[in-house]
Amino acid sequence: MRAWVLALTVVLAGAAAYAKPLQKEDDPKPLPPMQKNFPLDETFSLRELNGKPVDSALDVSFKLDGSFHASGFSGCNSWSATAYPQQNQHILVGGMVMTKKACDKANQAIESGFLRALQGGPAWDLVNGDLVIKGPGGAIRLARSL
Repeated sequence: MRAWVLALTVVLAGAAAYAKPLQKEDDPKPLPPMQKNFPLDETFSLRELNGKPVDSALDVSFKLDGSFHASGFSGCNSWSATAYPQQNQHILVGGMVMTKKACDKANQAIESGFLRALQGGPAWDLVNGDLVIKGPGGAIRLARSL
């Protein structure tokens, strides 16, 4: 009987240790922000350039495949480059190869702004399903397309 009382005392003491409220030094450390995965193998169409809407009929596009080959249409020309998503949600886009078609000034301005926004290791995020890229060259918002 004495062993049984001793065992019960040990069990109750252990339960009491778990029942006491957390003290400041027991508070868990906050978790680091969750890293998002860059959306590979999905095509996105430009909807905003530096906060201004872009006509969807222009169909400026961006796609990054699983081999880190980025490509699309920039408003006047088709383009491609090697691109690597980085830690802390940045993306590095290498030298671009593109066709050399001429187009009107409005489309050339959109093309220039779009390509500039991809340079300089911009940050990216997914906001309500849209791909948002912001960096030293500008900001673009792209919507998923078919």
